[in-house]
Amino acid sequence: MKVYPLYTNEEARALDLLAHEKLGYPETTLMGMAALAVFHANEDLWSTAEEIWIFAGTGGNGGDGYALANILFEEGVPVRVFQTGRPKRNDALFFATLCETAEIPMHSLSEIDEFGKHAESGSLLLVDAILGTGFKDELSIELTKLIQWINASNLFFYKLSLDSASGFVIDQPTNYVEADSIEELGTRKWENVGFTLGDKIVPRYYESIGFPTRSHKSKDSFSNRYYFEKMEFEEVLPLVKRKHTDHKYSAGSAIFFGGDESMAGALMLSSSAFHSLGGGISKLFTPVTSTRDLILQSDPSRMIQVDSGKAIASDPFFQKAKVIAVGPGLSKYPEFLTQLTLRPDQTLVLDAGAIPEKGTPLPKGNLILTPHAGEFQRLTGIKCNSVQSAYDACLQFCLDQKVHVLFKSHVSMLMTDTGACYVWEAPNAALATMGSGDLLVGILARFLSIGYTIPQSVYYTLSFLEGTREMPETYPSASAILQFLVGKV
Repeated sequence: MKVYPLYTNEEARALDLLAHEKLGYPETTLMGMAALAVFHANEDLWSTAEEIWIFAGTGGNGGDGYALANILFEEGVPVRVFQTGRPKRNDALFFATLCETAEIPMHSLSEIDEFGKHAESGSLLLVDAILGTGFKDELSIELTKLIQWINASNLFFYKLSLDSASGFVIDQPTNYVEADSIEELGTRKWENVGFTLGDKIVPRYYESIGFPTRSHKSKDSFSNRYYFEKMEFEEVLPLVKRKHTDHKYSAGSAIFFGGDESMAGALMLSSSAFHSLGGGISKLFTPVTSTRDLILQSDPSRMIQVDSGKAIASDPFFQKAKVIAVGPGLSKYPEFLTQLTLRPDQTLVLDAGAIPEKGTPLPKGNLILTPHAGEFQRLTGIKCNSVQSAYDACLQFCLDQKVHVLFKSHVSMLMTDTGACYVWEAPNAALATMGSGDLLVGILARFLSIGYTIPQSVYYTLSFLEGTREMPETYPSASAILQFLVGKV
């Protein structure tokens, strides 16, 4: 898996203190390295502006802005600095003093309008170095007016924020710089995950500046949150493809339970995805006769039994199945699950209607639940609109119940039974369609059935579904998605 650690604002500050106080980094070193990294990462961008305006705050983020202004000036790039106040940190004051010594144009906020009169519309590039990741309080009236002016101005063709968009607070996005991109300095920021403008994720670029992120970890600076880096579609294809030497059990075995009245299609989609991608053998259970009859009419080779689920554990096939997927086409949590015990090599997937209400006893063994936001509220009793707001509730649930949870949203989050957290930040409009969750269950069952761990299987499943971006249809049906993906395999 391609994963990178994500640091909360508190963890990033602890890492900063570790670097300065324990490892002896001079205060100005990391700030200078951050500015240098941003300069080189955006060399093509600087040349497109008539002039660069840097808005510098009084903290460390402002210091990064002053340091960047020095580099731009020394490299002959037209730059101008607007200060919200005098720097409060020694390292920031050092670079601000360098700006003054170099006679870089520096102004108070009251001078913005005067210089704005002489600039052409769309000619300026803005660097937002006003507020950093430590911002928590309410914006002052002065900064509120400044950010509103920045967002409304037609002077800027591009707005680049250092570390975070100034003023942005998770789940309270009221007044913040509407950045076109964010340069994350030293650490990838947990609070930035899912930052959007309109319906688009704002691109973030990580710049390494020498932070000891892999060594000298302490309890305060260690991250247990990770970013899933997208795997190329061509890389995941060999993993899902069935080997020529496989027999029906080594190719993967699974049980699917679901398909309430008028919901046979969901059960069929999940099982079809499993088999179409190479799954070897499966058995279907459904609580209604009409679902059984419909499935057998379309494919008489299926093994399917009408049962409320009580017979699953005593069925001979249960002793051979590696995956039990419950939920596609169900309207409620089936009672038989409260008494079910899995073998150590089995994994149970709970989806859709099988996501239980808060406090419902869960089966014993390897278990992953795949709720969307509404189902997550049913599961935990907590309404969440982002992975950040869902984190604490999800963490506590997974640790208490010893289960995995895949929180499905435009940004998805996998929480493991040990408390490790992985986020998938790849909104895909093609998957916002009826039946896509059933496909996910079938694909996930395929990877789990051939021996991949739950985190690996989730990662490969999400990466595999990325192949839908190659489809000519903007909003394909679930059956069209399956047909397209199978064709690629």
